[in-house]
Amino acid sequence: KTCRPAANQKAVYDFIEEAGVGSYQIEQVLLVACFFFSEAAELDVISPLTTAWRLEWALVTDQVALLASVGYLGFAAGTLLAGVLGDNFGRRVPILLGYLGVMAGSFGMWSAPSPLVVGVFRALTGFSVGIGVPASLTTIAEIAPAKSRAMLISVCYAALALGGLYADLGLYFFLPDLKSGDWRSLCLWSAVPAAIAFPIALFELEDTPIFHLLKGDTENVKRVLSKMAERNDRKVQWTPPPATALTSGSADTADVLELFKSSAVPLLGCAMLDFAYNFTGFGCGYFFPLVISELAEGAPIPPVGELVLANLVAFPAFYLSTQVLNLDFGYKKILVGIGLIEICACLCLMQAGVPVLEILGIFILKLMMVSFSQTVNVVKSETFPSKIRVSALSVSGTCGRMGALLAPALIEETRGAPNSPEEFRVFL
Repeated sequence: KTCRPAANQKAVYDFIEEAGVGSYQIEQVLLVACFFFSEAAELDVISPLTTAWRLEWALVTDQVALLASVGYLGFAAGTLLAGVLGDNFGRRVPILLGYLGVMAGSFGMWSAPSPLVVGVFRALTGFSVGIGVPASLTTIAEIAPAKSRAMLISVCYAALALGGLYADLGLYFFLPDLKSGDWRSLCLWSAVPAAIAFPIALFELEDTPIFHLLKGDTENVKRVLSKMAERNDRKVQWTPPPATALTSGSADTADVLELFKSSAVPLLGCAMLDFAYNFTGFGCGYFFPLVISELAEGAPIPPVGELVLANLVAFPAFYLSTQVLNLDFGYKKILVGIGLIEICACLCLMQAGVPVLEILGIFILKLMMVSFSQTVNVVKSETFPSKIRVSALSVSGTCGRMGALLAPALIEETRGAPNSPEEFRVFL
């Protein structure tokens, strides 16, 4: 294997800055955002599906906890493998494989005759969702001018919010009480976005010029950059730097190891941030339908309606996150501030029997989680060198998925009596 020196990467990034943001970035980011839409369509139905499986097959607590967590276990495995695929075969390969896996996993759950088979295909679906996220974030980082990176990443969070509403629509049709109904059709419903996005991405999603550069593919570097300038209507010509000697494969491997070594502390920090936002975000994604179904008992609005209202908060949350990232506070202060607010929200949710405080806690958490997770992902996209970016994001993301894996199991294993102060106290 061979690679170009860092000077060539700087030339590519300088070209991207000059080409600016335009039709090319918008098209590519929308194709990447489709993956986040598909992710939300799958992950937002896990909690109601698990409840439906428990009722249909009379599962005990340990079995329910396993079914709740197996998808997140696949999520973690997919995130880890994404680095190997993305850094060796291209940023688009994990995304396309993710779409295919989501379709296969959803079809498998639809036809599953037993909890064991459901668990296997739930793991495959989680694996497929996880495999595309690091490559998606890397794609945006490598085609966007620096000042526009946070704005373009925010498009993915808008897609997450829309995907959550799409999932709610499926729940309205197939599991209106968030507990029982036609869960098999819900599995197929959640795969529809991936089925639509896959053929479009197959033909339109490009690998990044940085990836082509790292592989020494100068022709594709020129082709992609020229296409970028043309789509953005910028009269910019790509002129490669003077040719330099290529490094040997052994030197390349040593360089990668040295980059990981020098990035050890940032990688540890990003892994901790990833764990925090995955435990909170995916844990609450599992927890909200459970607590909302209890709050909706006797209420004029059905459970799905209350879940929709909770998910609609994602849109003002999305607006808030874009405004916060445009301020000059710095990422560290943003994360600390949001963390303190989320602690207050959890304290509100721990006041079982006081619906006003519980609803307030849900509202605050939904409002803050988008800003927290988006800030974490912007930090990650700007932290690591291009040569190890997907691998570093996959390692950090895998640590984060351990939080997503732990939270649903913790909720089910430590859940107290319904409507009691102890019901979700351990998780909160």
